[in-house]
Amino acid sequence: MGYKLVAIDCDNTLLNSKGHIPQENMDVIRELKAKGIEFIIATGRNDILVTDYVNELGIDAPVIGCNGASIRNLKENKILSLIPISKKSLKAIFEYCEKNQIPFRAFSMKKGFSNDKNSIEEVIKQILAKYTKILSVNLDYEYVDDWKVLVEEEEIVKVVVVNNDPEIIKKYQSEIKEIKDIYICRSARNCLDIGAAGVSKGDALRRYAEMLNINAEDTIAFGDSENDLSMINYAGLGIAMENGEEELKSAADMVTLSNDECGVAHALKKVFNDL
Repeated sequence: MGYKLVAIDCDNTLLNSKGHIPQENMDVIRELKAKGIEFIIATGRNDILVTDYVNELGIDAPVIGCNGASIRNLKENKILSLIPISKKSLKAIFEYCEKNQIPFRAFSMKKGFSNDKNSIEEVIKQILAKYTKILSVNLDYEYVDDWKVLVEEEEIVKVVVVNNDPEIIKKYQSEIKEIKDIYICRSARNCLDIGAAGVSKGDALRRYAEMLNINAEDTIAFGDSENDLSMINYAGLGIAMENGEEELKSAADMVTLSNDECGVAHALKKVFNDL
């Protein structure tokens, strides 16, 4: 079997725990790209937040952003696919958050919004605390006191709800998933990502593979979290990180080393054994 396309999740997969791409990962990816293997980065983040990493890799690789809501070639700023949340579904999401007094973060392709000033400060602190790498291309956040303005004026691709209590997160997930025409999944243990129905990293990988006329069995996908499960299931070879969630590791065809042990490079060397 000849693999032709590799999709790699960003946080806790391609990146180590400090937010850097290990040199070994970069070397192997560049070598395979030079041999004609296609790559795509898949993230729950807005795609512009991985601009620095794509530039650091130094290869032509598009980005699946917001869990599959977008596919964009950042180098050319060319959007290949975009699926925003419908106005009706967005209204229902915000009404639920308002009723339950839940802070939310909503994202267009250009900006982040929140109904809670503390939430904006918190997300910035979380990023700075977790990663030592400082991004040169970042996302601006704006406080909104009336979510109806967002519904009317913005094209929102993702809404995020965060709570550190696992039982509360489960409750939110169970109740929000009843809203029509949306998907909801965990991108981290304390974080729910909400998007348009049918949106997933796996579906975005399928769409991009079809653009390249590449069959599913000729694709590889790497991931660590629930939002990577659709991608792992779609790919001909699904690879979970050792630091990944148990559900994902159970579904994967292979479990590689952790993100701090260059697990991506380790697996790619094993698969493409001519390196």
